[in-house]
Amino acid sequence: RTRRPWGKIMVVVEGIYSMEGEYCDLSNVVRVCKKYGAYVYLDEAHSIGAMGPTGRGCSEYCGVDTADIDIMMGTFTKSFGGMGGYIAGSRDLIAYLRRRCAGSVYHNSLSPVVCQQVISSFKVVMGEDGTNIGKQKIQALRDNSNYMRMRLQEMGLTVLGHFDSPIMPVMLYNPTKIAAFSRECYKRGLDLQWSSLAFLRYQSSLRVPDSAFPPDTRENS
Repeated sequence: RTRRPWGKIMVVVEGIYSMEGEYCDLSNVVRVCKKYGAYVYLDEAHSIGAMGPTGRGCSEYCGVDTADIDIMMGTFTKSFGGMGGYIAGSRDLIAYLRRRCAGSVYHNSLSPVVCQQVISSFKVVMGEDGTNIGKQKIQALRDNSNYMRMRLQEMGLTVLGHFDSPIMPVMLYNPTKIAAFSRECYKRGLDLQWSSLAFLRYQSSLRVPDSAFPPDTRENS
């Protein structure tokens, strides 16, 4: 049987694409999905805690109501310095995943220490610790990311992605150079991650996270 209408369609997007440094056009994705009755699955592994005025991720940055997103997923290993991750959705969805998802049924639970680390990080980001450290760090992350992206482009490098993204892939186009380039950067105080996409010829890149350099070294850049 062919040409039957699909009963369920799920559109899966990332808040920030980890290898491209781009953030998705979430508002239009949600608009199209609502128009055609599709589900939205948002992976905020790299955007939660790093985008938006209060660090609530791509949905906040793009001005999208989280009620319009069916499934939200993220990790505790990046912005929150812990381990594990989360899935947020309707009560029925979470109840189903708890019963049927192998990761929930068979995997170990997070340790109390990790849970406390994540909760404490939440409080810092949201300002519930009585300080504005979280807000300052989110603002500094965006400012430093935009500054570094601008300076890399001024040097003539090919930098992928969008401004306000904390991930800046720098294209080298030669797999034999990336390891040496990374080592030379490390000698100069930059701890970078590199990758070579085997399925695309010569598409070798160096991923520059904003955490690669401290915020008080602009005068040395």
